[in-house]
Parts: sequence; structure tokens; C-alpha cells
Amino acid sequence: MLNNMTDCEEGEGGPTSQGDGNPKESSPFINSSAAGDTGKSQQYDGKNMALFEEEMDTSPMVSSLLSSLANYSNLPTGSKEHEEAENNEEGARPSKKPVKAPQLGTLMGVYLPCIQNIFGVILFLRMTWMVGIGGVLGSFVIVFMCCSTTMLTAISMSAIATNGVVPAGGSYYMISRSLGPEFGGAVGICFYLGTTFAGAMYILGCIEILLIYIVPQAAIFKIEGLEGQEAEAALLNNMRVYGTIVLSFMALVVFVGVKYVNKLALVFLACVILSIVAVYGGVIKTAIDPPVFPVCLLGNRTLASKGYDVCAKVIEIDNETVTTKLWMSFCDSENLNATCDEYFTNNNVKEIQGIPGVTSGILAENLFGNYLEKGMFLEKRGLASEADPDSPATGSNRYVLADITSFFTLLVGIYFPSVTGIMAGSNRSGDLRDAQKSIPIGTIAAITTTSIVYMSCVVLFGACIEGVVLRDKFGEGVNGNLVIGTLAWPSPWVIVFGSFFSTCGAGLQSLTGAPRLLQAIARDGIIPFLRVFGHGKANGEPTWALLLTASICEIGIIIASLDAVAPILSMFFLMCYMFVNLACALQTLLRTPNWRPRFKFYHWALSFLGMSLCLSLMFICSWYYAMVAMGIATCIYKYIEFCGAEKEWGDGIRGISLSAARFALMRLEEGPPHTKNWRPQILVLVSVDAEQNVEQPRLLSLANQLKAGKGLTIVGTSVQGTFLDNYTEAQRADQSLRKLMETEKVKGFSQVVISSNLRDGTSHLIQVGGLGGLKHNTVLVSWPRNWKQPEYHQQFRNFIEVVRETTVASLALLVPKNISSYPSNGERFTEGYIDVWWIVHDGGMLMLLPFLLRQHKVWRKCKMRIFTVAQMDDNSIQMKKDLITFLYHLRIDAAVEVVEMLDNDISAYTYEKTLVMEQRSQILKQMHLTKNEKEREIQSITDSSRGSIRRKNPSALRSHHSNDEGASVAEQPEDESVAVSNPKQVQLIHSKNASTPTSPTSPTAPAGGTATWTDSKDGDKGKTHIATNPETGKDLFNMKPEWENLSQVDVRRMHTAMRLNEVITKKSKEAKLVLLNMPGPPKNRTNRTNPMDNTMYRYYPVFTDIQVMIFIGFGCLLAFFRFYGFGGMAFNFLTATFAIQWAILVQGYFQFSHEGKIHLGVINLINAEFACAVVLISFGAVLGKTSPLQLLVMALLEVPVFVVTEWAVLKYLKINDAGGSILIHIFACYFGLGVTFVLYRPCLNEGHAKETTSYHSDILSVMGTLFLWVFWPSFNSALALEGDDQHRAILHTFLGLSASTLTAFALSAMLNKNGKITMADVQNVTLAGGVTVGASVDMMISPVAAYALGVIGCTACMLGYKYLSPFLARRCRIQDQCGIHNLHGLTGLISCAAGICAILMASEEIYGPSLYEIFTHRAPVEGDPKLHELQMLIPGLQPGLGRTAGDQALFQVAAIFFTIGVSVLGGILTGFVLKLSYLAPPSDDFCFDDERFFDVPPDYDTPLKFSNTTTSEDSAA
Repeated sequence: MLNNMTDCEEGEGGPTSQGDGNPKESSPFINSSAAGDTGKSQQYDGKNMALFEEEMDTSPMVSSLLSSLANYSNLPTGSKEHEEAENNEEGARPSKKPVKAPQLGTLMGVYLPCIQNIFGVILFLRMTWMVGIGGVLGSFVIVFMCCSTTMLTAISMSAIATNGVVPAGGSYYMISRSLGPEFGGAVGICFYLGTTFAGAMYILGCIEILLIYIVPQAAIFKIEGLEGQEAEAALLNNMRVYGTIVLSFMALVVFVGVKYVNKLALVFLACVILSIVAVYGGVIKTAIDPPVFPVCLLGNRTLASKGYDVCAKVIEIDNETVTTKLWMSFCDSENLNATCDEYFTNNNVKEIQGIPGVTSGILAENLFGNYLEKGMFLEKRGLASEADPDSPATGSNRYVLADITSFFTLLVGIYFPSVTGIMAGSNRSGDLRDAQKSIPIGTIAAITTTSIVYMSCVVLFGACIEGVVLRDKFGEGVNGNLVIGTLAWPSPWVIVFGSFFSTCGAGLQSLTGAPRLLQAIARDGIIPFLRVFGHGKANGEPTWALLLTASICEIGIIIASLDAVAPILSMFFLMCYMFVNLACALQTLLRTPNWRPRFKFYHWALSFLGMSLCLSLMFICSWYYAMVAMGIATCIYKYIEFCGAEKEWGDGIRGISLSAARFALMRLEEGPPHTKNWRPQILVLVSVDAEQNVEQPRLLSLANQLKAGKGLTIVGTSVQGTFLDNYTEAQRADQSLRKLMETEKVKGFSQVVISSNLRDGTSHLIQVGGLGGLKHNTVLVSWPRNWKQPEYHQQFRNFIEVVRETTVASLALLVPKNISSYPSNGERFTEGYIDVWWIVHDGGMLMLLPFLLRQHKVWRKCKMRIFTVAQMDDNSIQMKKDLITFLYHLRIDAAVEVVEMLDNDISAYTYEKTLVMEQRSQILKQMHLTKNEKEREIQSITDSSRGSIRRKNPSALRSHHSNDEGASVAEQPEDESVAVSNPKQVQLIHSKNASTPTSPTSPTAPAGGTATWTDSKDGDKGKTHIATNPETGKDLFNMKPEWENLSQVDVRRMHTAMRLNEVITKKSKEAKLVLLNMPGPPKNRTNRTNPMDNTMYRYYPVFTDIQVMIFIGFGCLLAFFRFYGFGGMAFNFLTATFAIQWAILVQGYFQFSHEGKIHLGVINLINAEFACAVVLISFGAVLGKTSPLQLLVMALLEVPVFVVTEWAVLKYLKINDAGGSILIHIFACYFGLGVTFVLYRPCLNEGHAKETTSYHSDILSVMGTLFLWVFWPSFNSALALEGDDQHRAILHTFLGLSASTLTAFALSAMLNKNGKITMADVQNVTLAGGVTVGASVDMMISPVAAYALGVIGCTACMLGYKYLSPFLARRCRIQDQCGIHNLHGLTGLISCAAGICAILMASEEIYGPSLYEIFTHRAPVEGDPKLHELQMLIPGLQPGLGRTAGDQALFQVAAIFFTIGVSVLGGILTGFVLKLSYLAPPSDDFCFDDERFFDVPPDYDTPLKFSNTTTSEDSAA
């Protein structure tokens, strides 16, 4: 098979085959170059993969794909692009040396760089002060929070690092490729600013160590002798000068060569580690031999060491008391009797140990914080001092004072930079041998190490050093020594020089890393104005970025305070860390497909916790710095969003945008928008020319003026053709739409549909435009241009179909006419009017449009006028007042005018044009012209009809008209009337069998006569008569231009349109824009109804079911007597037929009569059959004892009584009785019992010889039972509401019948002495369940309840047959021949009781809003606000009576008693009528005998062999 395929390929596609003329890609490799294709094609040849040759560009062979994946470079996409761009810019270069493979491991590549960057200036210069101010506990909390934040961030970074290949660009690339261009750029800038300010902080720390602890004499601005603000200013100025010098030197070093910085990095790291080891060594030494480190206190205040030489007021020298330098500081002379400071006099000088040692127990004293205000004295806790709080402090320069006001959040902001630097390892990702392994392990190990050091230092400093020494930030009380240096072993200078070189190295590292970060951001191209910083020297060093970095760093140097700079860089680093955590949490929660980190300790909750901690720390440090940092990030984000280059990095923000969009769309699906939230969401339908350029660009201008960028705007067009052939044209059309939308500043979406014809394409746009709940509700389409020209006929046909489709879809339609004349977005109207012709209320759309337009600068200065039309019966003055009030409530400022347009104000031109069009429509209809012929005739409609006016005698028109308006309209320009007359013409053209107007001058027009139209001036004002020439009646088509022969509705519509058009033209001549609402198109396009919509198809199946029950079911059931089978079936047939016809008339008079006529339909027949069923049930009580004439009279009397009862109960009591338990079963039962009570025959009380059944008669009767049983659900559900109600009625009826059937068989055998089943029970009792569920059949009773009702009804019916019927016959003179009281009376009463219970239990919680459909009289009354809410949920719901459940139940009870009373009374009166002798009642001997009324066969009474008879007690009567 392979050889055959190869041969075929060679034969058909070989070298001699021309194919399709397109060169094929032979390489299975992605992005293979032409130069390299030859070798690869050789690999491809002979591998029998030509089948997939065309797909090789996009779908490579699996082997090549695996090879590409295995050799994947760890350079990110952005880096590759930048590298290629750099190569392209720099041109050909000498061949580079081969790049060495990354060799760094975890220790050298991640752990040690992180250690070096994390340990920094804060540890050496501020950690002891933080412990003294915040206490051991407070400082431990701060350290723990900050270290937890970095640890959680490191876990998130580890997840990013283990999610595929780590990009070589470092942390910025990891963040930006996860968060997208906008967030990536914002966070990248924050990261850059943080790194830059970190360099400033390190330089300030370096200068502080140099000027305070190493060479204080080098200060340019001398501090000695200065106090307070002056001393502070001098110190800051020194910091600024030396900081600028050091910054310049470091920037020069970085510019000259980064390699020197990298070589010194190990030296700086050694200094850091050595300094920390020296601290731990000093702590151990204090436990063994605490150093002598005295601190001098006056009272409890710490004295500055520069103010004394000996810690004493006086000393003994050669038995002589001599004052000390300290005395001179507080007294005015050396003498012992000198005047001294009060506090100095009242308090003694005391010397304490500054470093008592780790075993001294000083930890308890330093456990809690001691926050100070600026200028407060450093005081030792637990020492008493005598100080007058009212006396001013003097000699404050002799004490150690707090230089800043301290509080907990300040400590957090100052300390946090000491835990930054955790990204040093990830920044070297390109140099790591295995970044996915090294970054998580190295970073977490470094954070763990530094966290242990920091937390242990907090405890050890508090346990070793005196509190006043800890709070002495600059060591003023310890001879100007670095406090942490005094603890170090073997010498304080280890710490001093170690920290100095450490800060120098950290500053150099910051100045090295920050420019490269800025260069990476600039080369990404996401921030246009930073692109200049992407360039550098020939070796790639970022020269311009270094210059900007040094400039920003100088800002921090000018601030000059380490304590002020630290919170700034804390903000930027915290924001960066926050977004790292956010990126990971988003990727996890959004289930991004490519987010599969291998780091097993990662969980999204940790990222979320880290993000929360970062955000909290930002506001804890400084809420205003946090706001500024977030403001900077927001500005950068918005700048990138509006001006930046478009980048697609597969980021998580795009994922959250999609999720947010999906969530918003799903929310829109929850329900229709509230009226207050409605706004036009526009679908703009435009057409394109052959070059795919938009033909109506001003449509988009109008859309922009309407929307102003708010809401949804979809611009759609259709391209004719097929998708395969015209896809390129569709793309060009889409680009044209987008370009025009950008030009017109329309914010929205473009949509192009390819369809076989433009009509279907437009329809598809209307149907499928939008997504989910975000769909258009308004369609904007221009009026068809040149619609009167033959070649443009299809345009206005398409237009009218758009009108119809928007009407069907319940969309608003905006149709601007003369769209090319509309103003562009750059134009301005300085004055003018927007006229609104408010003819019919459209929900407020017409009022909303001018309001929206006036929001735009084009229409802002236009005023608004509202015109409304008053007809003959309207009060125009009151209308104007009401409209002004209405506009006031709408808060719309507009002038109001009411135009009166009376019916008799009709111009001659209007009548002329209308009548001619109608006349020609009828001519065409009679001619049966083809469609093409009709179209040719229609082309001259307007011109010909106007020509007919001109051919008439103008003076005759004017002389016969009551005013001069006819002439003015006749001279009206044609364009002014086209808009309103056109829809009618278009409709006639489109209709298949429509009446189409033609020209009276055409060959088919009537000839030989003229006609004039006049207004009647006497008597019939407002009517128009037509004077015609008698000869016109003899024309070819026998057409007479008479008013009565034409459609008066069409004439009236045409008149209204033409007259209204004239009034609008006259009133709004000077308006800039006229807005009016037009009537929608006729819903019936062909003026023909769908046959399947006829109600006959809904009701006829039910009608046939009831027919079977009436004529077959009842007929067979009543034929159970052996000798009365003819009578049972035939008299049933006769009575039913008569009763139905009679009921149609009587019910029609009471219920279906309109304008003196009875409207007849299938539903009337069903109601008549229900009345017939009433008669037949009553017939069962007197079966076999009445003549046919008596039965007809009984039907004649019973039907009116029933109909009146039904009418009264339904009209006044308004009950629920879907199954007819009250109005059918109870009425029929007690009417029949009333009749049989009067017709009582004593002789039949003990039975009759012929009151027997036979085997065959019982079988026939059971057949009737089966018919009734099968069709009873149709009987009960016929008049229930369509849908769920009918569904429930059928289910409940079936369940009730099933239950009664099973119960009947069981009880029949139980109650029979022989334990056998009696056929009478089968014939009757099995049907009891259908009656029992009747009153509640359409209600929400459970299936169990329906089943229980069947059982209860069957039991009552069975016991009634067994015991109640004999009792009624013996004691009450009621001979119930068929037991209708058992089957219909008792079960009917049970059904009514069940219905009342169901009504009482019905509530809105159970039924929902459908409660008011089932119980219509419980619906709210007219005007109730709840009714409006329900009508929104159930359109078409009618107002009710506002009844409660109890009220409805009481009306049900009243209906029962009323029905029983009327039926009994009517039955008794009917019985007396039936006793009249001339109605030929049968004698007792001929009861139950067919021979009295029928010709019977001779053997009808012959005993049948094997037949068994039963007595009347055991048979069904």
C-alpha cells in the first residue's frame, strides 16, 4: 500500500505535475529558513509523510517538535527579540566568542548573593536602636512580619521559577510575563525605583559611618557647638555633599567597568559575614566576661559623653574638692557655690554598665517598647529623678536626645529594607546551571538564614545591652561609638569597617543592577518615552540608563536622612513583592493552562497571604507613601494602556480580564435590565463598496455623538459570497471598519459576516450580534438612497425587512435620513433646534435621543422643541400643561407646542394620491400580473400619481376645496412626502398577493372619464364624495373610483401620513434635526394567517375525546339493562344531540354573544358538551322510567337552568372548578335526584322483573366504562390553563382513576358474601377517582394526594351503592336508578372539600407567580404596584380581585350551596312538568323495556343459554 501511494504521488505530483502553481513547504521544521531547507528536505524525503506536507509549517512532525523542545534555549521571548533587534541595529559584527554554558550552582549563584543583598546597612546602623525603641517583643513582631512577607514572596517566586523554563531576564521578566505589559511595566518601574533608592540608602549609610564613626573631623559643615535644628541641618548638608561625591565616584566605577564591581563582590560579602560573626562573638564574650562599658546618667537621663570627662559632679584631688567638666556644663562657674541647673542640683550622677552581658537579666527591662517624641531625653527605666515639669529644660545639648519622633509604623518602614534583596538569585537566572532547582532552594535558604540572624539579634541585643544605650542611635552617650560595634569582638572596628565596606558594595550593586533593569524595561518597548534608555555602549552597557539612575539616586541623597529614605524604597519593594504574589494567586485561581509549578510547597493561599501582608505593610509603614507609590504605578499602568506598544505575553491579567468578562456576562443573563439602567446599545449597519470601504461614514459620527464612548457599539457589515472564497474581502472590510471607528473615535467592536446575499447577512448580524447578555437593543441604519430608481429596488426591500426583523426582535430602530448631510464630530452648531415630534409614546426612547445628542459638543448649543399632535377629541390646552409637567419630572428643558390636526382637514392632493394608488392596486390584482410585471408598473408610482394631479384642472381642485391647503400640498416637493408614503409602497411590492398601485395613464388604466374630488359643505362635514362619469362603469375592468369600493383604512392611513408630513415640514423647517417615531410594520406580512395557529388545532383533539365520552362512553354504560339496551344507547344519542345544539344557543346568549351575534368555535362546542354531560348524568337517575319526549323536555329545561347557574357562579362568585365538580357533577346529580323524587314509582321500589342484566349487556356496559376511563383526563383538563395546569390535570386524573380502579376491585370482592367481583362495581365505582380529583385537578396537590382522593372517592362510592342507595329508595322516595348520587354526588362533595383545602394551602411560596394565573381572582387589583411587578414576570396577567385564600374558600362554599339549591329546585320543577300525561310516560309494566318504543327482534327476550341474570340490587342502575 505504501508503494502504491508513493507511485501515485510520483505520478500525480511529481516533477512533471504543475499542481496548483504554489510552492510547497518541504521542511517539517518550524521557522526553517530557505537556506537550511535542503538538508532537512533530504531527511524528509522517503519518509512517506507527503500527506501532511501542507501542514508542516504549522504542525511539524513529532520528531522535530521533540528535538526543538529538548534544545529549547532558556532565553525568554523578549530577550530573543531584543537580542535580534540589537544585532540588526548594530549591523555585522565580528564573530563572537562562543558563550559558555551557565555553571553557577545554588550556593554561589543564589544563596550567597541573596545573603549579601539582604544583610545591609539597617542591621548595623538601626537594628540596636529599633530594639531599644520598640522593645524586644515589638521588634520581634516587626522582624517576623517582614521576614514572613519575604518568605511567602520567595515561595511564590519558587512557583514561578519551577513553572517551565526560567527566563534569563531575572525577576522583572518573571513578573511582567505573568502579569502582562501594563502591570509588568508598572511593577518593573517600581522595582527599578526601589533598587535606585536602595542605592541612595546604602550611600547615605556609608557616609553616616564615615562621618560619625570613622573620621568625624572630615565634616565640611562643623557640628560641634551647634544645637538643635542647626546641628541637624549641618549633619544633613554633610551627608548631601559627601553623598553626591560618593555617588559620582560609584557611577564612574560602574560606567568604566562592571567587571570590577563583580570582582569586589566577594570581598564585600566577606566583610558582611565577618561583621556578623564578630557580633555573635561579642555576645558570647559578654556571657563569660562582660566588657567595661560605662554610661553616665544624671538622675535617669543619659548624658552625652562629649559634655564630661569624669562621670561625677566633683572629684577629690589631694583632699580638695574640685569641680569637673560636667559641673561646668550645668553651672555658671567652677565654684562650688555657683548657680547650677535645678535638675542638676536635685539629682545625682550615676554610672551604669552599658553592656551588662547576656546573663544580667536586662532582657526583662528591654522587653517592652519606649517610643519617644523628638527632643525627649533618653531616660533609664526604674531610676527615680526629681524634675519640675513646669521648669524649662536647660542645657539640653548635654543630654542624649531623641532625634526623631518614633512610633511602631516608623520602625516597620525603616526596618523593611533590611529584608529586601531576595531577588538577587533570580536576577542571575541566566547564569544558573539549573535555575528551577537553585532559585527555590537558594532563596528560601538565604531568607531562613537571615531571618534567624535577625530574630536572634533582636533577642541578643535586648539581653546584652542597656536600654539607654540601645536607644542612643548615634552613640552619643558612648563616646560616639557605633553601638553594635561596642558589642563586637575582638574590636569595634571590625563592625565599623565591615559595615562601611558592606554599604559601599551594596551601593555599587544597586547602581549596577538598576540601570540594567531600566534597560530591560526600555527594550521591551512598553513605555515609549523610555526607549532611549534601551541603548548603551558597544558592549551593551546601559549608559543612558545609568545616567538616569544616578539622577534619581541623587534625589535620595538630597533627602539625606536614612530614616526618611528607607520607607520610600520599602514602598516600592513591597509593591513589587505584592504583585509577585498576586501573579501566582491569579494564575492558580484562574486555572491558567500553562500554570503548572513543580514546587510542591506552593499553595495559592500562601500567595494571597503574602499579597495581603505586603499591602498591609505598605499602609502600616506610611499611608501617604503607599498612596504615592500606588499612584505612580497607576499612572504608569494607564500610560502603557493608552500609549504603550501592544504586547501579548500570555499573562494572567488577560486571564482575569476574560474571567471578569465572563462573570459580567453571566450576571447580565440573570434577568432583563431595569428601566433605569436601560441605555441604547447600538448595532450600526453599514454597507461597503467594491473596495470594501464604508459607504456611510457619517453613521459612525452619529453613533459617536449618541454614545460618547459609553456602552456597547457594534459596527457590522456583510460581504456577499462564500466564506472560503471571500474571507480576504471580509478581512479588508473589517480593517476598514476598524480604521473608520478609530477615525470617528467610536469605541466598540466590528463584525463582518459573509453571506450568500446581503439580505441574509444583515439578518445574521441582527440575530447574532453581541454576546450573551451584552447584546444590542438598538439598530442604526440609514434610509435607503435613490430608492425610487429601478436599480435600487433591492435596497429598500432589504430596508423594509430590517424594519420587520427589528420589530420581531423587539429592538429599537433608528433610521437617519440624508445621512450624508449630518454633521461630523468636528463641526459645532452655535444655534438651532432639535425638534421632537412625539406622536405616540414609545417608552421614552424619543425623549432620550435628544438628551444624549446634546451631551456631545456638536449639538450642545441646540435647543429642544417638543411637538405633539392633538386630535379632534383632545383638549390641546390641557395636553400642553401635562406635557410641560411631564418634561419637568424628566428634568428636560424644552419648548412645548401642541399641533391640532383634525380629521376634516384633508387636502385634495392627499385624497387624489390615496385613491389613485388604491384604485391601481385593485386593477393589478384583477389583472393577475406576474411579479416582474408588477415591479415594472410600480416604478412610476409617485411620478404618475403626481402627473394625474397636474392633468386635472387645478382651478377645479381649488374651487371645490374648503381652504387653500390643497394647493399648497399639491405643490409640495416630492422628497418631503417620500418618507411617509414609502413604507406602504414597499409593503405592497413585497407581498406576494398584494394590491399594487399602478399609473392611471398606463395601458391598463381606466379610460374615457375624468373625476374630481370635493369636500361636502352641508351635513356630512369631513366626508368626501367622488363624482364620476357614468361611462367609467363600462371600462375593461369594471372599476369605479368610488369611496365605498376602496379600503377606507388605507385611505385614512395615507391621509394621516401625508397630512402629518406636511405639518412637520411646515413647523420644523428651520430645525437642525427632526426626530419622530414611526409606526411599526404590519406583523402579518402576507395578510394571511398560519393555518396551524388556528385554535381548532389546539381544542379539536379534546373535543373529539369528549365526543367519545358523550356518545360512546355514556351510551354503552347506560345499556346495562338486558331488555333496555336500545333505550340506553339510542335515547342517550338523541338526548345528547339535542342538548348540545340547545346548549350552543343558550350558552351563546349568556357567554359568547357580541354585537347581537353568537360567535361559534370549537371551544363553544366543548362548553356545550359539558352542558350535555350534565343532562346525561341526570338522565341516569330516571333511566328506563321515562319516554323520549320526557327526556327531550328534561334537556330543554335543564340546560337553561344549568347555563344560568354557571353564568351566575362564574360571573359573581368567581370560583375555581377546572374539573367541573361543582357545576357539572353536583348540579347534575341533585337536579336528577330532584326529578326522580317527583317521578317516584312505588311499584318499582321492590324491584322490577325486567330490571336485570345479562352477560352481554354487562360486557357492553364495561366497554362504556373503559371509554369513559380512558378519556376522562381530557374531560378534566379541557378548560384548564394551557401548559403546566393541563399537565397537572391529566396526571392527577390518571392517578385518581388508577387508585379508584384498584380499590374498586378490592372492595368488591371484600363486600361480596361469596368473595367474588361484581360487574356493577367495575362499571361504576372504578370511575369515582376522576370525579374526586376534579375540583383540585389543576392545583399543586401532590401525586400522593391525588391517589388518596381516588381511594377515598372509590370507598365512598362503593359504600353508597351498598347502603345509601337502598336507604334513599325506601325512606326518601328517591329511586336513583344508576346511582348518580354515589358516583357524582358524594364524590363531588369530597372533591369540593379537597379543592377548598388546596385553595387554603396555596401560597406564593409554593406556586410562585403562577399562583395568580391559577387563582386569577387572587391577583392584585388594578393600580396595585404588585400587579405591575407580576405583569413583568407574567406578561398578559389580568388584574384580579385581591382575594385572600380564605376569601376564595368561602366563595367556593357559597357556590356549592347555591348550586345544590338551584339544581334541586330546578329538578323538582322539571319533574312536575315531566309528570304531565301528554308527554307519554311509560307505565310501570313497560319500564326498562325497549318494546314500548322500538321495533325489537323476536328473540330479544329469549333466555340465553349459559346466561346469568342478577337482581337490581346487584346491578348498576
